[in-house]
Amino acid sequence: MTKEAFKDTYHYHRGIELLFIHQGNGHLILNRKMYSLQSGSIVFFQPFQLHRVHFDVSEQSPYERSVLIFEPTSFVPYIKMFSRIHRFFEHMWKDELHHQVLHMDRNSAYILALLERFHHMFPGRGGHDHVEEAAPLLLNMLDYLHSLHEGSVGMPRKEGHVEKVLQWVEEHYAKPFHLNLLAQELHLSKHHISHLFRQKTGSSITDYLIARRIRQACWLLENDTMSLEQTGSQVGIPNYPYFCRIFKKLTGFTPNEYRKNARMK
Repeated sequence: MTKEAFKDTYHYHRGIELLFIHQGNGHLILNRKMYSLQSGSIVFFQPFQLHRVHFDVSEQSPYERSVLIFEPTSFVPYIKMFSRIHRFFEHMWKDELHHQVLHMDRNSAYILALLERFHHMFPGRGGHDHVEEAAPLLLNMLDYLHSLHEGSVGMPRKEGHVEKVLQWVEEHYAKPFHLNLLAQELHLSKHHISHLFRQKTGSSITDYLIARRIRQACWLLENDTMSLEQTGSQVGIPNYPYFCRIFKKLTGFTPNEYRKNARMK
């Protein structure tokens, strides 16, 4: 549980992430949309989905969550024996999704018991080498999520200025960034659009832009043969020393280390 200022950055995971909100009120940026999160919300993140969770936390309004992150391919041999759950799992893992924010129903005690079981069996990050033991718990969890997903809950709100900023960045992230051009397209002042974005998301437009560029750089390093310098230029960071610094800051690896690790897998 967090009662002090909660800060998260734009990030993604190589595996699937399940986020369960037990207490708190906040927002999620995902797929260039902003969603409201509150107690009982569940979010299903696909591999490599760039996202950011922002909660306004205080002594009176704490933030409590549970997070599960796992490599989906490890569990396929166990899940495929259950056709209905397997179809749902494949859909949530690989398809373009319209509903990734769900909400616990009146049977929430069931999912909370499963999470408590996970915690006791695999404290911290210790479940990576215990797939066989974790599989039955994950199967039950997926079955529960399937029942929620059929209700099609968690619709995003109507597109506003923040979503328009996210869409603009998606279309222009590889080009030099000029705030005045963005402000002109949205017919707002530079100060107002910067203030609004930070107010709604808890971060700056530049933070999101850099995260989007680094996410694309990771994809290129894994799937393309262009040089490291060309990769930086391709995503809008032509200054190679700066590209290396910001890449390591956000990923923990240099571009060269990241590429070598990716090719070893």
